[in-house]
Amino acid sequence: MAENYSFRIVQMHLTDKCNLRCSYCYEGLAQRSSKAMTKETAREIAARHLNEEGSHERVEFDFIGGEPLFVWDVIVDLVEYVHSHKWPRNFNFSFTTNGTLFTDEIKAWLDRRSCVSFSFSIDGTRAAHDLNRCDSYDRVIPHVPWSLDRCTRLGMEKRVKMTIGPDTVPMIADGIAELHAMGFDKIDANVPYENIWGDRLESSLASFAEQLERLVEYYLQHPKLEPSRLIDLPFEKMDWTKDETEFPRWCGSGNPMICYDVEGRPLPCHRFVTVSTGLTYDGPLNFPPKSWDDVRKSDPSPCVECPFVAACPSCMALNWLENGDVDRRTHWHCGFILLQIKASAKFKILRLSRDIAATPQTDEGRASISTFQTELDRALQVHDMLSEQAV
Repeated sequence: MAENYSFRIVQMHLTDKCNLRCSYCYEGLAQRSSKAMTKETAREIAARHLNEEGSHERVEFDFIGGEPLFVWDVIVDLVEYVHSHKWPRNFNFSFTTNGTLFTDEIKAWLDRRSCVSFSFSIDGTRAAHDLNRCDSYDRVIPHVPWSLDRCTRLGMEKRVKMTIGPDTVPMIADGIAELHAMGFDKIDANVPYENIWGDRLESSLASFAEQLERLVEYYLQHPKLEPSRLIDLPFEKMDWTKDETEFPRWCGSGNPMICYDVEGRPLPCHRFVTVSTGLTYDGPLNFPPKSWDDVRKSDPSPCVECPFVAACPSCMALNWLENGDVDRRTHWHCGFILLQIKASAKFKILRLSRDIAATPQTDEGRASISTFQTELDRALQVHDMLSEQAV
C-alpha cells in the first residue's frame, strides 16, 4: 500500500519485446522473450490497486517494456476497462515509447483519451540519437509535431527523455537546445547508472564538464526555459541531511511504486524485472527506511560520508544487483554527478546574482533579496567545496 503518499505508481511491464537495441540499454538480450502480459492479468492488477486500502487518492498506471506499443491492444483494453467501471480512486495512464510504431489509428485513439500521457525517448541531435538508438531518428521525428499539438490541446506537459551514452557526451548541449527548439518544455536528460564507460571514463568526464558549462550559458540566455536537471539538481537536499534520521533515497521503488512483470508477478520497480537483472528477484516488495547508523554498520559504500548523497540520483535495483543492498550505492557515475552538482551551483550563483541585481529596493523586494541571498550563500558554499576537490 502507498502509505503516506497521495498517489500509487503501478508499473506494468507489458512485454520484453523491442524493435531497437539501444547502445546503453540495461535490458539483456539473452533474457528477452516474446511473452506479453495478457489483458486478463492487466485488468486484475488494475482492479486490485484501484480498490486497495491506503492513503493514496490516485493510481498512476505506467506502461513499460520493451516497447509498449508492441502490445497496443492490451493498453487499449485496460484503459477502456477502467473507464467502464466506477472506482474509489482516481486514475491516469502513461507510457514512454521509442516513437517508431505510431500509426494513424493509435494517434486517433490517443487524441480521444486525455487520461493517457506519453513521452518520447529522443537522445538529442540526429547524430546522437542515431548513434545510441539504431538509426531510428527519421522514424520518430515525424510524430513529434502531432504529439506537441496534442499536449497543447489537452493541457499536458511537453516532456522528452534523453539518455547520454559514451558516444554522445560531446553532443549534450546541442541536443538539449535542439529539443527545446522543437517545442519540448521539460527534458529529462541523464547519464546511465550502469558501468558503461570502460577506458573512456576520463575523457568522457572532461567532455561532460565542457558540455555542462555550455548548458549553464544556454539556460542563462533562455531564462524562460525550465533547466535540465543536469545543471539543476535539488540544492535543498545538498549537505544539509546529517540531522535527518533516515538515510536518503532517490526514487519510490517499493513504496509508492510497484511493478508487475509479463506474468503478473509483483516487484519493487521495473529495474527488478528479470530482463533487466538476469536474475529472478524473490526479495521484499517494500524496503523499510534505514537510519544513517544502520547504513554505516552494513558494509557502507563511500557514499555515506559524501555531503551530497541526498541530492545524488541512485538506482535501488542496481544497488541490490551489484552490492546486495538497495542502500549500498554503486559509484560508477559519481564523477558525473559531482560535475552536475558543481554546474548546478554555478548556474544558481549566476542566476541568483542577476535576480538580486534586478530586484527593486522596496520592502517586498528586500524580502526577496534576503531569500535569494540565503540560496546564493548555499550555492557558493557548495561550489567552493567542489572547487577545493578539483572536480
